[in-house]
Amino acid sequence: MAFTQLPTRKQILTNFATLLSGMGLARMMTAAALILVARQVGPSSYGQYVACFSLAKLTSVAFSWGLDGWLLWRGGSAPDRRTIAVQSGNALTWKLILGCFWFLGLYLLSHWLNPEVFPTSVLLITGLIVWTDDLTNTVWSVFKSTLQNDITFKIITSVQVLLVLVTAALIFADAQNLLTFLWARFIVSAIGCVGAVYMLRHSIGLGFDATTMKPIFRAATPFAISLVFALIYERADVTIVGQFLGTAQAGIYGPAAIIATTLFLVPASAYAVMVPVFTRAHAVEGADFSRALRLFLVVNTALGVFLAVGLALSANWIVQRLYGQQYAASGPILVILSLVLGIRCVTFALAAAAVGAGQQTRRVYVQGLSAGVNVALNLAIVNVWGIQGVAWVYVISELVLLIGYWIVLESTHAGLLSRAA
Repeated sequence: MAFTQLPTRKQILTNFATLLSGMGLARMMTAAALILVARQVGPSSYGQYVACFSLAKLTSVAFSWGLDGWLLWRGGSAPDRRTIAVQSGNALTWKLILGCFWFLGLYLLSHWLNPEVFPTSVLLITGLIVWTDDLTNTVWSVFKSTLQNDITFKIITSVQVLLVLVTAALIFADAQNLLTFLWARFIVSAIGCVGAVYMLRHSIGLGFDATTMKPIFRAATPFAISLVFALIYERADVTIVGQFLGTAQAGIYGPAAIIATTLFLVPASAYAVMVPVFTRAHAVEGADFSRALRLFLVVNTALGVFLAVGLALSANWIVQRLYGQQYAASGPILVILSLVLGIRCVTFALAAAAVGAGQQTRRVYVQGLSAGVNVALNLAIVNVWGIQGVAWVYVISELVLLIGYWIVLESTHAGLLSRAA
C-alpha cells in the first residue's frame, strides 16, 4: 500500500473533521473529568495536581524524544505499510527504554522540590499517567500520518469516555483523596495504551529493526529539541506559578490554562492533518504547496479571530459555570489567554508548512527564542505582576513564534508568504 499520493480536498476535510471531532470530544471528556476532580478535592490539592502534571510534561521529552513529531512527518512520505510498521515499533521501543531512566530521574528530582507543591506520591503517579499517555500518542501519530483518523477517533474517544465514567463513579462513592483519582486515571490510561497498540498492530502492523534504532534517534533529535522548547513555553508558566506563588495561585491559574489548552485542539487538529499533506505537496509540486498554504492561512486566521473573540467575551461565564464561584479569579486570566488561542491558529498553520517543507531545524531556532523569552520574562515579573503578568508573557512568546515562523518560510521560499497573504 502506498501512502504518498496527494489527498484530495475532500479527503483533507474529512480527516480534519474526524480528527477535530475526536479530539474535541476527548478534550471535553478530559476537561469534564478534571473539573469534577477540582470540585471534589478543592483548589489546594488541585493545585498540586496541576503543578505536578506540568512538571512531568515538561520533562517528558527525555523519553518521548520528539518521536511523535518525526512519525507524523515521516509517515507522510513513507512508501509502504512495512516501513511505517518498523518506524512505529522502533519509536515505541525507544519510549519504553528512555522512559525507565526518565521515571527514575523524576523520583530523584522530587526530593529537591517544594514538597507542599510537588508531593513525591502525586508527582510519581502523575509521571506514570504522562508516560502511558505518551505511548498512546505514538499510535495516534501513526494513524494521523497515514490520514486514517477514523481509527484515531475510536482510540481517543473511548479512553476519555471511560475516564469520565470512572471519575464520576469515584465521586458518587464520595472519594476525597487526590491520589485515589490519580490512580484511577493511570489505570484508564494504561488500558487505553494497550488497546491502542493492539489496534496499530491489527491495522498496520508492528515491526522492529535494530539497525535503524540509532538513525531514527538521530533523525528525531530536531523534533525532540522542538518539543523541549514547546513544552517550556506551554508548561513553564504553571510550574513557575506553583513554585513561586504557591498552590493557591496555581489552582487559580490552572483552570484558565486548561480551558485555553483544550481549545488548542482546533488548530492542533488542522496541524496534524496538514503536516503529511504539506510533506507530500512539497515533494510533488511547489504550486500545490503554495495553494495549500494560502488556503490554510486564510482559514486559520479567520478561525483564530473567531475563537479569540468568542473566548474573551465568555471567559468569566465559562469559568464560573465549569469550576464554580471559588475559581472566579481565573476569568480575567482566561481573557488574556484567549489572545494566545487566536495567535496559535496562525502559528500552527505556519509550523505545519515549515515541517512539510523540511525546515524543522530552522523552526527549532524560533522555538528556542520563544522559550527563552518566556522563561526570562516569567522569572522577572512573576513576583511583581503575579499570574496576570505570567499570562501576558504567554501572549508575547506566542507572537515571537508567529513572527519567527513567517521569517523562516519567507527566507527559504522567497515570496511564498507574500503571495499567500
